[in-house]
Amino acid sequence: MHHSAPDNPLYLRFLQGRQDQPPIHKWHHYFEVYHQAFAPFRGRPVTMLEIGVQRGGSLRMWQDYLGPQARIFGMDIDPATEAHGLPGAKVFVGDQADPDFLRAALAEMGPPDIVLDDGGHTARQQINTFDVLYPAMRLPGAYLIEDTHTAFWGGPFADDPQGRSIYDVAFGVCQRLHEWTGRVGSMDRLGIPPAERGPGDAVSELCRTTESVSFFDSMILFRRGERAEPWHEVR
Repeated sequence: MHHSAPDNPLYLRFLQGRQDQPPIHKWHHYFEVYHQAFAPFRGRPVTMLEIGVQRGGSLRMWQDYLGPQARIFGMDIDPATEAHGLPGAKVFVGDQADPDFLRAALAEMGPPDIVLDDGGHTARQQINTFDVLYPAMRLPGAYLIEDTHTAFWGGPFADDPQGRSIYDVAFGVCQRLHEWTGRVGSMDRLGIPPAERGPGDAVSELCRTTESVSFFDSMILFRRGERAEPWHEVR
């Protein structure tokens, strides 16, 4: 992937910086993915959760990018980050690997439209966070995990009790996308116009609410949206 184009407003915001705000640490090529994933939510009353706050500079960047109607929440394990919360939102302080902490944050924040996981980058943190937050998101939505190269580092980053990485989870979601089309004999049913079909076999929530899974250098993007049983025909 090339570095972000100069007409990407988010990338321009990063390059120009803000003298009145804390610095932001980001890989340059991330901004193309950010803009692709989050542009549909600009100017809308959305809720975003950014995990990994540091000095709070990126919280302000997201507010500038998404607009004044957006609520930008943060989450971090460092208590010092609590002071960086934005008006009308806050920074939740705790361990993102703790499902109870995540559920408590959801109860206070409400279902998010956007989740950006730039937290501790360990397998347990990434997997537990996805398992709790992803099903609770609004539709449509965007769930983006960054710095996923840590899945290949081993050591303290490979801390999942089952030996999984976030890529194992993401591939599992890819498999769920094919619950309709991956069944043996499904082509006959899926060639019938939807209005003429009888009830079909049930599919998982992941299948019905995940539009796509996209892989980039050090990033995984899950796009959420309502899906229906597909249809093929010859015309």
